[in-house]
Amino acid sequence: MNKLFELTKKEADKQRSSINLIASENYPSPKVLELLGSIWNDKYAEGYPGKRYYAGNLLADELEEFVCHKALQVFDKTNQYGVNVQVLSGSPANMMVYFTILEPGDTVLSLDLNSGGHLSHLHATSSLNKFYNHQNYGLAKTAEGYEIDLEDFKSKLAKIKPRLVIIGFSAYPRQYQFSKLCEIAHDNGSLVLADISHISGLVATGNHSTPFGSNDAGADFITTTTHKTLRGPRSAMLFAKKEYMPAINKTIFPGTSGGPHLNQIAAVGQALLEVAGDDTYPDKKPFGDYIKAVMANTQALQKGLESSGVEIVSRTQNHIALVKLPESTDSLELQELLERAGVLTNRNAIPNDMGSAWRPGGLRLGAAALTSRGIDLKKSEELGALVGSVILGEGIEQLKAFSLALGDQLAWWY
Repeated sequence: MNKLFELTKKEADKQRSSINLIASENYPSPKVLELLGSIWNDKYAEGYPGKRYYAGNLLADELEEFVCHKALQVFDKTNQYGVNVQVLSGSPANMMVYFTILEPGDTVLSLDLNSGGHLSHLHATSSLNKFYNHQNYGLAKTAEGYEIDLEDFKSKLAKIKPRLVIIGFSAYPRQYQFSKLCEIAHDNGSLVLADISHISGLVATGNHSTPFGSNDAGADFITTTTHKTLRGPRSAMLFAKKEYMPAINKTIFPGTSGGPHLNQIAAVGQALLEVAGDDTYPDKKPFGDYIKAVMANTQALQKGLESSGVEIVSRTQNHIALVKLPESTDSLELQELLERAGVLTNRNAIPNDMGSAWRPGGLRLGAAALTSRGIDLKKSEELGALVGSVILGEGIEQLKAFSLALGDQLAWWY
């Protein structure tokens, strides 16, 4: 066994034994991984179906057209959108939108990073600030924690007149009302990009409001990764209203990219088949039932955390539980301590965070991956309580024993 296969075997063993609470990770089906490592890797297919620059792409054309059709079937009930499945991941998908519709000096309005926004939505250290101006909207304190500050959102729109408004997040436990926010932005003359990377599985199953809407109630552009709640490979999709699709496609090829990764596209297609019910995950459960279980397990995890005395930033309505750490806690050291106990988490910024980007004041947890392995509500709540105890400085040995036993009990599909 060479070094690469040795490391791969060790990683597989580590993943099986670890209790994964990272909200942006999941376990795709073996069929997804089979296609990801399939013969499609060998084919170069520069261009689009019916217009390739290499010979031998008749089946590649059929593959890409099939996956595009399935993506629209899963997400778009309005018949107003097209889709490009050649984008390689989420951040490049967002940049394809920027390159298509923005001119140097244009202003982009997005959710503040500490409020749960994403790095690719422009922020203080983004390289894209060489070309565009960025402004942020934020959150307002409510009885449930923090919600989008609609008054701030409206006032920023009126004041700065952004060319593009981004509605999307990386660490926001609440739900967006997409149609309302899209209408407000459109009324102010802005285009809208909805980034649903974290919640695409929820959107696809009707467990979250959708940005796929008619006229002003729908986003002009919609991006999503495919490996989080959609439970597919590491890839992405870029949807746009049909009038923008020719420009989007030209930006992707030949504007910025070469040959698409057909193996990724095939693997995305398999994930979409599982979402649509044309195929199933190894546990044979309908995808909609899986998403409902993800949300229920996240609520149980949050309940356990609260029972231990940990402070929750905002009550979860999706797959994310966001914790405010005690001021004396070093979030990096805590993350490393939890990993030594077999629990994988990620430290994260929270609203009004006084910590640094490297050592922020919060912890982001999610139940999508563990739900794929079959965790139930009781175990989710117990896990939350034990993690909460460790956050507060005790119970590390109890968590270590629990995680070791749980890793053996949970399903492993590979």
